[in-house]
Amino acid sequence: MKKRWTLITAVALVFSLYIGSVPAVADQGAGGGIQWVSYEEGRQRGETENKKVFLVFNADWCRYCLQMEKETFQDPTVIAYVNRNFVPISVNSDRQQEIAAKYSVRGLPNTFFISEAGDPIANRPGYIAPDEMLKILKFIGSDSYQSMSFSAFMKKGK
Repeated sequence: MKKRWTLITAVALVFSLYIGSVPAVADQGAGGGIQWVSYEEGRQRGETENKKVFLVFNADWCRYCLQMEKETFQDPTVIAYVNRNFVPISVNSDRQQEIAAKYSVRGLPNTFFISEAGDPIANRPGYIAPDEMLKILKFIGSDSYQSMSFSAFMKKGK
């Protein structure tokens, strides 16, 4: 009987340590997924919060948009990095054609990065896998784009 209680206590301790570590992930912004906002709110928040904007154009019918939503935007590391370092905006190009036209969006998905001041930094059309997205996010988020090329950034092993 004593061995059983020792085992139960050990299991309870391990479980409580695991549960205690879960909020750390949520605190990094991964708990609820990417915190998408509207275009208007996102652009305003980017300037008032002095944060870069992560702007993604998509459509309901777009196979690669759905794949990015399912894979890239569900990756906990991508979620945490985006929520911590950017104001994320999702624009459905079918429903918000005027915004898509403003950015000359021709293909989907299409990802744009906008500076804190509202100036375009770069865009990357097409599907982006989670590992590649994280590299791009770090390149833009760290302001490395101001002093080096993406390939130089990758060689430095950031």
